[in-house]
Amino acid sequence: MSHSLHRFGSRESLKDDFCIYARASKGINRDNCGDKLRRIFSIFLSEDFVNFGHGHAGKSYVDGLNAEEYAKTLDSSYGIIVNFGSREAVANVLRKLKEADTGLSIVVSGLIDEVVAIAGECGLTPHTASLSLGIYGDKSLIPEDEVLELTTMCGHSLIGNAFVRTVIGKVKKGGMPPADASILIARPCVCGIFNTRRCEKILSNI
Repeated sequence: MSHSLHRFGSRESLKDDFCIYARASKGINRDNCGDKLRRIFSIFLSEDFVNFGHGHAGKSYVDGLNAEEYAKTLDSSYGIIVNFGSREAVANVLRKLKEADTGLSIVVSGLIDEVVAIAGECGLTPHTASLSLGIYGDKSLIPEDEVLELTTMCGHSLIGNAFVRTVIGKVKKGGMPPADASILIARPCVCGIFNTRRCEKILSNI
């Protein structure tokens, strides 16, 4: 799930930003996995989630994707991903997933020490870890930090730098509330891993 690994920001900014991905594997458990995905999706939504979405749906939850309608489409899917804004929600989801024991792969992204600690509290042992090692090369070619904090929440790079700068400018001038701006910025990220709560906090402090 490398598209959610490269979120940019301070530890304080990232501590309440998690993504949980459930995925079936081709040739192993992908056939007829719709019911299992719906079960997992219901567990995700039973806790305090922030966002979800899918490229096939063409929009995310914060942009109007209906959870019940989306759940009906999971027979033709092989994975779901949901964004969470609190450690407690992630821990509760993992406990419920452990009990449900669907057999599908579960991946959690966030600050690595936090993810490992939460897993341990839930009686789980992570078997694989992927880490983002930072930015290398000519850093003069990348956007300023306040832009990167927001654009990197869309792992498929669908949120443009110029677009974010324009929205930030409107917020700074008082022309747009941070809450409205966070939804506007999130809209291009159709897979739904964009954390609008984190975005609103960032915009409130620029």
